[in-house]
Amino acid sequence: MGIALFTSKTFLLLVSLIFLAASVGLAYVGISTIVTYKQYENLLGNMYVMLPSVIILAIAVVMFVIAILGCCSTTQESCCGLGCFMFLISIIFAAGVAAMILGLVFVDKINPELEKNMDNLFKTYNGVDVSSSTVDFIQERLECCGRKNYTDWEETDWYQTNKSLPMSCCKKNAQDCQRVIGQQKDIYTEACEPKLENLIHQVLRYSMFVILGFAIVELFAMISICVISCRPARHRYELL
Repeated sequence: MGIALFTSKTFLLLVSLIFLAASVGLAYVGISTIVTYKQYENLLGNMYVMLPSVIILAIAVVMFVIAILGCCSTTQESCCGLGCFMFLISIIFAAGVAAMILGLVFVDKINPELEKNMDNLFKTYNGVDVSSSTVDFIQERLECCGRKNYTDWEETDWYQTNKSLPMSCCKKNAQDCQRVIGQQKDIYTEACEPKLENLIHQVLRYSMFVILGFAIVELFAMISICVISCRPARHRYELL
């Protein structure tokens, strides 16, 4: 009996430490996803795409509280503390499942919204306004040029007026970049839209895997709480 109780307490303390580390990890994932969205918010448009990230940050805060509560209630074998521990884990488990569902629902809505907004941004590019800065940022950050192909720029008012590509199409190591369609050695030739779609989907997939992993840990944590909560009661009964 003593060994079983000791093992359960040790495991739950370990889980509490995992929760502490998990809160830091989830906070990083949530903030990274929000930062990614903010960088491309003119393209994504739909604020609901950021919902899973907000939920992840909320989960991170709750998990930090759970970690502290878990350590204290486990060492003191507090029934009240363990009950609160179980309640909070149940909430975070449900929130994690909700975040996964939202991520799966909204992942299919990203591409159509992205395509529409990117088409509008590239067509209205003038090199001076905020939307043009977004296009330049994307092309420099992702090392791409054009929406679906670098030759897409030929159909824009910018190219027809200036007879040149934006400076952001030039490769970083290009010397005296010739910003014309035919100079492929000086400019990026990969399209921006598929690169951006892959980046966003990669971030969402990573978030889903992280949430799934922690959901499994939470399930084992709830089992451990049940073991610890039951052991003292049985122990007292045997002494009587």
